[in-house]
Amino acid sequence: MQTMIEYAIRWRLVLMALGILTLATAYPLSIRLQTEQSVSSLFGEDDVTLRQYRELKRWFGKDDILVLMYRDEALPTPGGIGRSEQLTEKVKSLGGVAATLSPSVLNHAAEGMGSQSMLPFGLGADKPQTRTPKLMRADDPVGKGLSDLFAGYTHSADYSYAAVVAMIDDQRSAETVTQLREIADWWSDQPMISDVSLVGEPVLVDEAFALVRRDGARLAVVTVALLSLVVTLALFDLRLVVLLALVIGWSVVITKATMYLAGISLSLIASILTAIVTVVAVTAVLHLGVRYHSRRGRGFSQIESTHEVMQRMAAPIFWTCATDAAGFAALWFSEILPVRQFGLMVALAAVNVFVAVLLFTPTCLMLPELNRFQRFLPTRHLYTRTLRRICFRVAAWFTRMRWPTVVVASILMIVSIVVVTGGETETSFLRNFRDNSSIVIDYGNVENHLGGAGVWDLVLDVPDPLSNQFLERVQELESQLISELGGADGLSKAISIADATEVLGRSRAGQWMPASVRIAAMRTRLPTFIGALISDPIEVGGTSSTRRKLRIMLRSPEGLSADRKRNLIAGVHRIASEHLRLWDAEAQSVPPKTDRVTVTGYYVIMTRLVDQLVSDQWRCFGASAVLIWFLMSLATRSFSLATAALVPNLLPAFLVLAAVSLSGGRVNMGGAMIAAVSVGLSIDGSVHLLSVYRRRRSIGRNTEQACISAAGNIGAPVLLATLALVAGFSVLSTSEFIPTATFGTLVAWTLVIGTFINLSVLPALVRSLSR
Repeated sequence: MQTMIEYAIRWRLVLMALGILTLATAYPLSIRLQTEQSVSSLFGEDDVTLRQYRELKRWFGKDDILVLMYRDEALPTPGGIGRSEQLTEKVKSLGGVAATLSPSVLNHAAEGMGSQSMLPFGLGADKPQTRTPKLMRADDPVGKGLSDLFAGYTHSADYSYAAVVAMIDDQRSAETVTQLREIADWWSDQPMISDVSLVGEPVLVDEAFALVRRDGARLAVVTVALLSLVVTLALFDLRLVVLLALVIGWSVVITKATMYLAGISLSLIASILTAIVTVVAVTAVLHLGVRYHSRRGRGFSQIESTHEVMQRMAAPIFWTCATDAAGFAALWFSEILPVRQFGLMVALAAVNVFVAVLLFTPTCLMLPELNRFQRFLPTRHLYTRTLRRICFRVAAWFTRMRWPTVVVASILMIVSIVVVTGGETETSFLRNFRDNSSIVIDYGNVENHLGGAGVWDLVLDVPDPLSNQFLERVQELESQLISELGGADGLSKAISIADATEVLGRSRAGQWMPASVRIAAMRTRLPTFIGALISDPIEVGGTSSTRRKLRIMLRSPEGLSADRKRNLIAGVHRIASEHLRLWDAEAQSVPPKTDRVTVTGYYVIMTRLVDQLVSDQWRCFGASAVLIWFLMSLATRSFSLATAALVPNLLPAFLVLAAVSLSGGRVNMGGAMIAAVSVGLSIDGSVHLLSVYRRRRSIGRNTEQACISAAGNIGAPVLLATLALVAGFSVLSTSEFIPTATFGTLVAWTLVIGTFINLSVLPALVRSLSR
């Protein structure tokens, strides 16, 4: 390490030029990095949940569903249907919209089914005697059947609210959502229209990404600005501000360029990269700056101070970056693809921070010093001495009380673990937004007037061709699902091809049609919708027979508790499986060796996503602890010191998560990663303290003196860095995206608790474990 530092100082201008050149080369690549905004991007390619979701898309179409709901003062009139048609045509004209369903579309279908022009099967020539649209006529069996079937989808039961259901290309969802928002704004200004709301999975995801991107950019700017201000006020040295900016900028750009070349896209959680890099970089720069000015204050020249600070600080900064990288690399053990990619990305960024320190520090410290700051030197020396004195006293007290400190820390750890393991998770993606946000208001509006906005699917493997008798059995299944699992906190709607064909069967001619003809007739009027309910025939391997996939669309409230969602999903699977076994027994058929019952859809995916995050965090947390302990053992050459360093850095994560559980909160996506991440965030102080401790021991000081001296030596830069980082991450607490706010708040508290523990509990543990 010393030889490398010698070369770094000697060839500092070459290294600076190399750093600037690589930055200029990598920047164009870094800005090409794209963001993946699909829900499926949150899972690995071999994940069962993703496989089932993709099979749903393959069988029934790859379109996502959006609902544009509005209040119409006169919907059940020709004018109301005309307005519905006007909006439907405008939505349908968008390039990303594959099909639409609305009251006007259903009314046209009802009129077609009641006229002689419907296929070759004349279903009568009944003509309306009133101005009431056929869809809303209680005396028309087909119209009333369609109205009842789609109540809660395209209109409310009392016809006061209408909706255009748009099926959009999942490859163009972000673009289409933006265009539909513009249409919603335009529609709100039309006469007789009010309460316009736009909901659907793509809207939620688009809103989440927009907020996360905004929060990530704001966090990066605020954190860098605050840290630059802290560095300036703490050390009165603009060269260190330049160094900090170069280290952060170079590390982020090189990391993003590497991701682009590796073909990795940014995900929902990757936007906080700059903030995490800032956490790693600021501690290194502040330690370099405090030690440099300490040497300068003792009369050393610039080159001597630079040489000494690089020699002394290179090793602890290297091990700090290495342990940070190990902590984040442990996220590779997650089952969720973006989490694994995020872990590797930040691990690479941590390594890049150390490389950037080597590239830029020698030249920045050798830049001319500004004499205008000389008058502030007494002030700087005063508060740095004050901070050191405070840290000396805190460490001395806890070192003397080391055994009570160890006991209390152990008790807190055990209690926190028990509380955290009993905590509840938040699986509602809608609850990731604040109650006063527009997206929550829109969803509440839809749920109040159309029913549950949580959309999911039950897919059954069924024989081909279908019979009317079999479709009646499907309706019996739907009835049992609603009767057993319905209610205010359960299923509100179940709809399938069986319901659609039953409507046609109410007509005079339709009642005599077999199921296959009914399906074909309905397909001529509602092609995309019918195609989304029944798949094309699927060949059974090794035979000439075919089967189909039948989809039952389910609706339930979006904001149910985690336990209730799990029970609903399990209940649907159980009831459907029981019916399939009964059908197979009655038909005396041998079921194919495939998944007969699949419960999937966005609602299910998000429930399993957060469950997976929470279960992953403990596996990642354990891997992080093992990796960091191993690296700390190498850095300190002592198993006891590595253990002493690890234990205090596990405690902050458990304390903050226990506080969330005890306060009645639920662990969401922001809190689910904090356990593994927090170890990497708080270990920096431990690395620097143990580095100074070992140096003090090497010159003959006893264990207690070395512990106290080390805490006082690192106290000023650690406290200053924590102050700025807490202020920066606290900015996220105001985010409209609650996981971001939770993450920012928990990181801030983790840094505060971790700093206190490193300056108090860690010296006590080192003293207790030392011989």
